[in-house]
Amino acid sequence: MTPKTLLLAALIAAAPAFAQSASPAPPAPPQMGHHAGQKGPHGMERGMAMGARMFPSMSEAGRKTMHDAMMAGGNRRDERQKVEVAREKMLAALEADRFDAAAVKRAMDEERALSDASRQQRQAAMLAAFQKLSPEDRKAFVTDSRAMKTRMQGRMEGWRDRMRSRMQMRHQGQPPAPPAPPQPEI
Repeated sequence: MTPKTLLLAALIAAAPAFAQSASPAPPAPPQMGHHAGQKGPHGMERGMAMGARMFPSMSEAGRKTMHDAMMAGGNRRDERQKVEVAREKMLAALEADRFDAAAVKRAMDEERALSDASRQQRQAAMLAAFQKLSPEDRKAFVTDSRAMKTRMQGRMEGWRDRMRSRMQMRHQGQPPAPPAPPQPEI
């Protein structure tokens, strides 16, 4: 799973059944393809466009709240590197001539603890953000999340179909078809 799909799964799993009302939302911003932290040509922060694509039914204020929550919780690259170090400790213990089950378990426990702490931090940020959303934005978030899930399932099924077709062609001794060009993000 990609980090984006993992984040989507965490968002859907963390949705609370209640939230406090926020003020009425302004109209949606124009969609732009830029990165977070910089201003785009229309003065909108880069990265907000991702929120507009991910949550088109939400108000601008709601998208900003969700964007801020998704970006909260520390540096994900650093967190992934720490998890990788723990995983490497486990692999090193596994490849040793003398198997040390306790060393493998310690490394596995460290990896899980790092992953759990990161997940809990992101979940707390999302829960706080959900509490700030208006009822309309919460409902729009759910609608948009379900639509994203449906799109991802369709993409995955298309990928599986292509893989099955390639495997079948290999089994029959035919060269596989060239990969399809990547589909643009919606």
